Amino acid sequence: MSAASSQRRRFTPRTIVFLTLLVAFLGGLLWDGSPLAGFVLRQAVGLKFRDVRQVSPSELVAWMQDPNRPPPLLVDARPPDRVAVSHIEGAVAIDPASPDLTALARVSQETPIVVYDGPGVVGAAMAKGLSDAGFTRVSNLEGGLFRWVNEGHPLVNDKGPATRVLAAGWAWSRLLKSRHRM
Repeated sequence: MSAASSQRRRFTPRTIVFLTLLVAFLGGLLWDGSPLAGFVLRQAVGLKFRDVRQVSPSELVAWMQDPNRPPPLLVDARPPDRVAVSHIEGAVAIDPASPDLTALARVSQETPIVVYDGPGVVGAAMAKGLSDAGFTRVSNLEGGLFRWVNEGHPLVNDKGPATRVLAAGWAWSRLLKSRHRM
């Protein structure tokens, strides 16, 4: 092969594979509801909060419908403006910016609790905090409210059924399918 022909060949098979994977990865991040970014975030949360039990949305629904198990207390760990837009029915709101645990004062420390936030990060941190405070059966909703609504589970607000979720910003809203974004 001459020097001229080797200079014309710009992309090696390795480069082509790398570029293809890069385009697929970036496309996965921009996809409606960004399942790839959601997956990566769930893995990161699992690594950061290894001691926090994760419950998937489908596991939570089955648990809530099982008459043989005590229903979990749901804790929404989002600011009040986001909770007002939508939340899971029956959830107790605790603002993570100024956590006031008086809502849990009469709750037995053996009561099963499932904490959630938007994408699942703050919920995991609050679940860890509740465990450290002596609550023994605390879990985090894996993927948070975003995964919950993306999988088609119901939301409510003070006016009744809700379909939209208020995210912390544009980047976080990419984890929601477009029909659920505000």
